[in-house]
Amino acid sequence: MSVDYKLMVSPRMLELLSKDLYTNMYFVLAELIANAYDADAENVYVFIDDNEIRVEDDGNGMSSENLIQNYLIIGSESRDSESNARTSSKKRLKMGRKGVGKLAALSISNGFKLITVQNSERIGLFIPHRIEHDDEVLKILNDDEYELKKISTNGTAVIMENPKINIPKLQSTVNRNLAKIFPNDIKDFNIHIIFKGQESILVPDEKDVIQRLATFISIGNEKAYLFDSLPKESNLQTNHIDAIETTINMQNNDGKYVDITVRIYGWIGTYKTSRGMKKEINEFSDNYLAIFAHNKMGLRNVLQIVSKNRVYESYIVGNLYIDAFEASNFPDMAGTNRQGYNENDPRWECAISHIRDLTDEIVKMHGQFASLEKVEKEKAKQKEKEQKELELKKTLEETKKQITNNLTNKLSVNDSSESIKDAVEEELNAMTSVLGLKTTVDANKKKIMISQTFNDKFVSDVIYNMLLFNNVPKEDVIYSNGSDPETNLPEKDIYGYLQKFFINSASNQMIYVLFVTSKNVVDVDPKHPSVSWGELMEIGAAWVTRKDHWIFNIDDFKPEKPLNVEDKWVSIYTITDESGNKSISLSEPMVNSFCNKIISTCSDCGYTPKPFEANKNKLIKDYITLYNG
Repeated sequence: MSVDYKLMVSPRMLELLSKDLYTNMYFVLAELIANAYDADAENVYVFIDDNEIRVEDDGNGMSSENLIQNYLIIGSESRDSESNARTSSKKRLKMGRKGVGKLAALSISNGFKLITVQNSERIGLFIPHRIEHDDEVLKILNDDEYELKKISTNGTAVIMENPKINIPKLQSTVNRNLAKIFPNDIKDFNIHIIFKGQESILVPDEKDVIQRLATFISIGNEKAYLFDSLPKESNLQTNHIDAIETTINMQNNDGKYVDITVRIYGWIGTYKTSRGMKKEINEFSDNYLAIFAHNKMGLRNVLQIVSKNRVYESYIVGNLYIDAFEASNFPDMAGTNRQGYNENDPRWECAISHIRDLTDEIVKMHGQFASLEKVEKEKAKQKEKEQKELELKKTLEETKKQITNNLTNKLSVNDSSESIKDAVEEELNAMTSVLGLKTTVDANKKKIMISQTFNDKFVSDVIYNMLLFNNVPKEDVIYSNGSDPETNLPEKDIYGYLQKFFINSASNQMIYVLFVTSKNVVDVDPKHPSVSWGELMEIGAAWVTRKDHWIFNIDDFKPEKPLNVEDKWVSIYTITDESGNKSISLSEPMVNSFCNKIISTCSDCGYTPKPFEANKNKLIKDYITLYNG
């Protein structure tokens, strides 16, 4: 017996499809705005109130025949070839394709009113969120059951009453989020936002974002004009590259293997700072890399896919345009809800490799920006310190003169001891502001210097890391060969710096010097004489200014005066492996001496060091290869 088997679709499928199709109001509005664009509208009006959301446009509208044969057939593909890829009158590349965008309104409502006008003839229908039976007839609306606010001759309105969402409190929230979905100027197409009676035209988001960037790469000529909106700053890192084009061979809609060119254009950049970036639940984050095709957002943020969990990825922003993703004569690769793509499609695989390269490059550029910015900040900080130093000198000179004149005028040989005491106390009180300035100058100074040669860096690094372990800030240390930029002086002339801040200074804040001595300071090989002038001059400067210091001596070198050789120095011995790499060997007495000198230095400079046992454990565990305990 022959039986015909049929696949039946339940009327309830409409409700199931629309229920979770769109995740928020903005994607719903985006679909309705895209429908208006495809209808050749020049204006689309988005009305948002507490009790109603509506979208009206001045597009072509629909006749009864269009309505029945196109709009009311869920899932009817609007374009499947180059012949129907463009709109009827303005020849725009269509944004829509799947025929399910009309369900968007059902995601946030229990049904909506659809009113379409063509040549002044109106059709009004109510589209419910649930169809009870196969042959259900939609309710036709009378003229008194709806009101049109903008449409007259041609256009379409979608009215969602009592929407099932929380309406944002501010119009700026709506504008910001929609501006990210439609970030650039679209010719002859304006989006009007009427939020609780206040109207504004949506301003493209790209130019606003560009003004906050530290780095910027334009890809292709289409977005090169954005260079004019970049901030005029010297540290800005920019680049322009040609559009990325790769030709691949894949099946088209007819099942034939043909070539298609995946072309990527747009821009990518990084923000100067992550402060103030939008991360609220009801708003799109400012940290994103979006993909567009045919001017329509297809993926909000591809960073989640290409991420390598690098620090500067949280600063990335950009819009990439890949129209091949919407090629009408190739399979549809966009997700049903317009928030993703088929990741098995060859076009996706091709594009994603290029996007990873772009993110690698922009992260590298942001690192360069951050380094330059740090240098600029250090220069500014240094200039401020120098200015305060000059202010202190000037103020002290003026104050000394003032005190001398005041006491000369107030005192006489016949004054009592009590009157003298009062006069002196009065003058000391007048110096309070000067003492405050001195405190500021003292606090801003470097407090510890590691004096060393580059060849002894492996030992100097241990000393530096032990200082950090004991709560010494990086910026309070002078370590010319250190890896941290905070320890490198902004001046090329270290001696000029020492002279300005520690010899000619009006402040008496001392610098503590930790000398790393070895044969590298003065090479005693007569055949290959070599002198480290830098460290020798630092030794001399320490002696002249009577700076407190400790000696950390490497191997069998014997430090001499003017260093304080009467105090016991730390004797550090080195081990050299077959590859020439050096490591440290210390006896237990020298471990104790090392830790005590670090703790003493930190305490004398006003820091709170870790306990002795903590220092000893840290030194032995992390830095000593051979411990003779």
